[in-house]
Amino acid sequence: MKNRPPNNRTMAPGSFALGHFPLEMVEFACERCERRGRLLKTKLIEVHGPDISLPDLRTAIARCDRAKNTSDPCGAHFVVLIPQRG
Repeated sequence: MKNRPPNNRTMAPGSFALGHFPLEMVEFACERCERRGRLLKTKLIEVHGPDISLPDLRTAIARCDRAKNTSDPCGAHFVVLIPQRG
């Protein structure tokens, strides 16, 4: 595991950690900048650790100048957060 600073943030109500993400692939997209991507959960855990919250992971993946801008926010989001039944 790579060296990284400890995550001292408290998680927002309703969010969960990457380690609890139910899928092996993490898919994200942004309609504003037309970015899309799929990343292996295991690779993300190697880089960010299992305890990073999904909102913090979204900000880290997006690397967007608008990430914390509430008047012109980043549009990055996770495409699927729960497995599809079928």
